[in-house]
Amino acid sequence: MLDAMRNQASSWVVRGLLVLLILSFAIWGIGDVFFGPRGGQTIAEVGDLEVTGTEVNREFDDQINRFRQQFNTPLDRGQAVAFGLLNQAMQAKIAQRLVDMHGLDLGLGVADSSVRAAITENPVFRGSAGFDRDRLDVVLRSQGMTEDAFIEEVRDDLRRAMLIDAVSGLVVIPQEEASRIYAYRNEERRGTALHLLSAAIVIADPDDSVLESWLDGHKNEFKAPEYRSGVAVVIEPESLVGEIDVTPDELQSAYDARIASFTTPEKRKVGQLLAHDEAVIGKAREQIENGATMAEIAEALAGEGVSYSSIGPLARHDLPASLGDPVFALPDTESISDPVQSAFGWHLFRLIEVEPEKVRPLDEVRQQLHDDLALEHARAQLPDLANSLDDEVAAGSDLETAAGQLNFPVVKLDMVDRNGEHADGSPLDNDTISGDVLGRFFSGARGETSLLEQTDDGYLMYRVDSIDPPRDRTLDEIHDKVLAAWKAGQQQKRAMEDAALIVERLHAGATLEAIAAEKGDAATLVDIEPVKRNADPAAAGINAEVLATLFELEQGTASTKPIDVGDGAVIVREDEVIPAAEPESLDPLKEELRMQEQNDLLVQYEQALRHRYPVQINEAALRALATALSPTQ
Repeated sequence: MLDAMRNQASSWVVRGLLVLLILSFAIWGIGDVFFGPRGGQTIAEVGDLEVTGTEVNREFDDQINRFRQQFNTPLDRGQAVAFGLLNQAMQAKIAQRLVDMHGLDLGLGVADSSVRAAITENPVFRGSAGFDRDRLDVVLRSQGMTEDAFIEEVRDDLRRAMLIDAVSGLVVIPQEEASRIYAYRNEERRGTALHLLSAAIVIADPDDSVLESWLDGHKNEFKAPEYRSGVAVVIEPESLVGEIDVTPDELQSAYDARIASFTTPEKRKVGQLLAHDEAVIGKAREQIENGATMAEIAEALAGEGVSYSSIGPLARHDLPASLGDPVFALPDTESISDPVQSAFGWHLFRLIEVEPEKVRPLDEVRQQLHDDLALEHARAQLPDLANSLDDEVAAGSDLETAAGQLNFPVVKLDMVDRNGEHADGSPLDNDTISGDVLGRFFSGARGETSLLEQTDDGYLMYRVDSIDPPRDRTLDEIHDKVLAAWKAGQQQKRAMEDAALIVERLHAGATLEAIAAEKGDAATLVDIEPVKRNADPAAAGINAEVLATLFELEQGTASTKPIDVGDGAVIVREDEVIPAAEPESLDPLKEELRMQEQNDLLVQYEQALRHRYPVQINEAALRALATALSPTQ
């Protein structure tokens, strides 16, 4: 039941509640209050509450950042929409509103003193003397947020945290439970597998009557697909590039216009001292002026929150303007910046090294520019040329004649299927005929020339001359294939039968080793090195069923039935049970199990809230937001 509920929860529980509510609140004392007031078009309604486009957009950006950090890969907003992160962001905000509705229905209040403590104890707003009101004002002004709105956001986060903690905060994992699960997961087993090779079994060729009868039961496996013949004219800009001249003046102008793309900007590597307090960073600067190194200062002032790190090499645009300007203003490696404040604290910078700006000369990029410009010209000319082809066909010319007059290549499609294969199995040898082109060709009517159709990067016209519908192949056509398939089936059947007899012999006292020696090249004996239950079977040289069987057996016993592995049969013997080593600590496992049980409770909580409070999604508004975030899609 819980598995089914987890699937229906659309990942919002873990991502929407545990991450968005518990984790963010535990770290900052507040949730997403730094990102401005709610607003924008309503994306969803949860009971009496709304989820706005502004909120979803903020959460969407957070989802993208988490994706980039987790997978260490760039991801633009269009790709994120395609990956479903926008819908995930919406579900996370709906999760918040469900909890908010429950809190309101319960009349759950949050004392002003609790709100005050959450704000004043937030490290973002604390200076050396404690809570710093000026820091709070700076954040509120930068986000265009009123103090009242901020306080209500904090109150909402506290109320949600109270509910989440009430549902899942009391989960405790007993030591005995963790110990048993650890032992189960980390137990290892070693074994031996006898693999009877089906290919080594000799099967005599049957009469054709046997193959005919077998083919009758397997017609769909050998059915001939629909084949079509005809012609296609695919007009792509790449096919025109060779006919286009690009003048030296055009190359120079394009180079001048695109000089930024051929320029690697100056990069700098700097040492940084970071502190949360201006007075402390001022003390650090005095020590630098007295000859101390940054590393020495960081060590001496570590107790006052000073840390040292090196940054870069980075270009100016890689840094926030508040940091980039002072870093790139440093004249030499002897210079120290003035104290600089940012959202991260107070900084001091010292220049370590400079990578000068580099500009690739025209001669180095000439061919690249030429190809780019030729392709641009080809794309610009393509619609007129394609329309010329359309006009010729409309005037009465057949497709081949019209294409020849315009010097367009004509591709003859002779008995090809939807996958681009001929009747003999050979592939269609033409790069211009893509799966999209074949799909359109197979949607056309026989004997008619298509209208001019636009493709991803060009235009297409085609004519279907003949259609051979799908049909059952005769034995004469595919005799060798049917014979091979029939023999493979018989070999596998025999392998399983032989293995069943071997199982009986093993239980009568025979050994796998003796039987393997008896079988010779018809069998192999495989040592299964110590593996755990959750091991990758392929890495261990076995399949999943063999691994599962190994952990079902008593030590020293063999499987009671053979395992079908496709290319033969396997019999497994369990040789040794290796108990789990004593863990240094069960705390990490207990925390994992605690999170799993919390998740199960929150899944059930989510299901209950969704039954209690109706969720209405404004699909049109969501589509509009998706389009705005990914306009090219």
